[in-house]
Amino acid sequence: MFRRQLSGSKNLWLMRLYYLAYFGAMGSVNPFVNLFYVHNGLSGTEIGVLNTISAISGMVSAPLWGRLNDNVRRPRLLLQATLALNALAYYFLSQQTAFLYMAILIGFNAFISSGINPASQAQALLAAAEGGAYYGSVRMWGSAGWAIMSALSGLIIQRTSLVSAFVAFLVLNLLAAGILFWVHTPQPVSQTEIKGVKQPPVPMKEVFHSLIKNRELTCFLLALVSVWVLANGVNFESVYLQQLGASEGLIGWENTIGAVIEFPMMLLSDRIMRKRGSKFTLLIGFFSYMLACSAIVIHPTVVSFFLYRAINGVSLSLYSVSFTYFIVERAPAGQSGTMLALYSVTIAGLLSILMSPVSGRLFDLIGPYWLYVMALVGYTLAAGFILFGVILHPRRRKAAET
Repeated sequence: MFRRQLSGSKNLWLMRLYYLAYFGAMGSVNPFVNLFYVHNGLSGTEIGVLNTISAISGMVSAPLWGRLNDNVRRPRLLLQATLALNALAYYFLSQQTAFLYMAILIGFNAFISSGINPASQAQALLAAAEGGAYYGSVRMWGSAGWAIMSALSGLIIQRTSLVSAFVAFLVLNLLAAGILFWVHTPQPVSQTEIKGVKQPPVPMKEVFHSLIKNRELTCFLLALVSVWVLANGVNFESVYLQQLGASEGLIGWENTIGAVIEFPMMLLSDRIMRKRGSKFTLLIGFFSYMLACSAIVIHPTVVSFFLYRAINGVSLSLYSVSFTYFIVERAPAGQSGTMLALYSVTIAGLLSILMSPVSGRLFDLIGPYWLYVMALVGYTLAAGFILFGVILHPRRRKAAET
């Protein structure tokens, strides 16, 4: 018993270190990738096209990676391979200046990396359950990694070049892949044997059908569609900040603020979810996003963006924890990885295909301010779907029956 507890604690801390490195890699490059495109002469429309290519590629491959993760015998080895390829693809991207080569690398990278986050979440959930903890206690280390690297990367870029961010991304992804060699989480349900008989995987048709037959999953999908359609334009945040006079270093610190707040907020989000459930936590997450967008809509300045990021730290913590549990609690047995990939990559990618060129064009035509107005509307609609379709609907039905 003691040995099992010790193993669970070891896996839990290794997954926390993994999240520190994995999100540190994203924090080193994500806040600056659009600046990299702009510095190479790409327009908002061309950036939108790159995002569309990424979305198409990820949309096609995400269910395949999710399915493999749920049913392959060694899911961690698969995750390690995709992390390494993801790191190399982004490094080669940093060496390009031609739009065509960027597009090819973006498409390849999206194809191989679309399953990384769902697979990471699946491993984190297993480690957290084995160690007697919750997902938020793992995810908070990702926030710490993002906070450290976004600030550090901004300072390094000011003294060197944008390529430095891609080098950091390469090193940290390879480090994350290396950490997984020492992680030994239990096999997911779909790979266990019941009475000596290995259980067949749930048919993909049934997984898709669960998206429709489960009313709460349908309402959640409508909420996410509202956000993904109307809030797509906030990806131009770093470019907007530069237009307002912010330097690369200041942009790095602006991205750090939210991540610093996420660190303690992940634990608080875990507590809220344990007491009130994933539905309520998800709702207040969307309300927090509304408040964050309001700061930019009311007064669009660099200072307002720091406030926006601070509130977003609260929002993302609530949303990340509740998003994962809301889906896993309602997923078919043993198919949590597939469901997470469908929601977070495939469906999001489908909408990004439609909206990325539109957002890029709107950025060129009307500027970034109105994109934040659209985002505010999107989060308001999302909160409405969760409030009236998920939380209040069962209460109204019970009241009608009595």
